[in-house]
Amino acid sequence: MGQGLARRPPTVTTVTCTDNGSWTLTLNSPLGDQQAQLDLQDAGGALQGTLTGKGDPQPLQRVSAEGDTVSFAADADTPVGRLNLAFTGTVVGDTVSGKYQTPFGAFDFSGTRSA
Repeated sequence: MGQGLARRPPTVTTVTCTDNGSWTLTLNSPLGDQQAQLDLQDAGGALQGTLTGKGDPQPLQRVSAEGDTVSFAADADTPVGRLNLAFTGTVVGDTVSGKYQTPFGAFDFSGTRSA
């Protein structure tokens, strides 16, 4: 590898997470609103969790939280099949809102902390 192009190991964002808990999400989509449950836990300074929609809970991927911004991805069973969805949102108190990316474009989501 050339100088300055050395690969760095992936980083895990360390957080003191106030986003822990269960969140009830509404995902706006062209096929109508879809409901999902987001469960987040602080596991020794690293955020982890699951996203549950119409299927079984799916482990979160690429989870990070910095300030009031949270982002994560997860596979989800949708009306058009299994898709990988990538979320970025802003947490304010017990609410979260933002965008999620699909192969068909970006759509809004919102949610409230349920536990």
